[in-house]
Amino acid sequence: MARQNTVLSPLVCALVLAVLPATAFAGKVNGEKIKPEMKYKVTACERPKKPKVKGGGEDDYQNAVLAYEAYSLAQQSFADCVEREAGGDLRTLQNVVFNGGQEEIAKSQRDIDALKADLDAFRAKLEGAARKK
Repeated sequence: MARQNTVLSPLVCALVLAVLPATAFAGKVNGEKIKPEMKYKVTACERPKKPKVKGGGEDDYQNAVLAYEAYSLAQQSFADCVEREAGGDLRTLQNVVFNGGQEEIAKSQRDIDALKADLDAFRAKLEGAARKK
């Protein structure tokens, strides 16, 4: 009986993981099933408070213009913060999913190797018994 090693190559592993997004929404992260209706919320960025515009006179208008400009700058800073936070979280999530997939593939390979070792031992036992006859 010819010995045949079954090894999942890194290329096969990468291809399997590359296909996963096309068949997404099957895995779990910390027990939570991944679903398209999930919502992401930022936690490190604070949304600026919207200023109130008072309409009474020229001074109120000038104050409102200044408040608008400050608010616009604060909103841009907020958007930049969200982009950094979400980008970091996305990279972390990609690593979590990829590493989880790699662990499952490695476990499958260990299972294949263990079964092959059991099969080889069984074959050796049979061959030893046949020689004794």
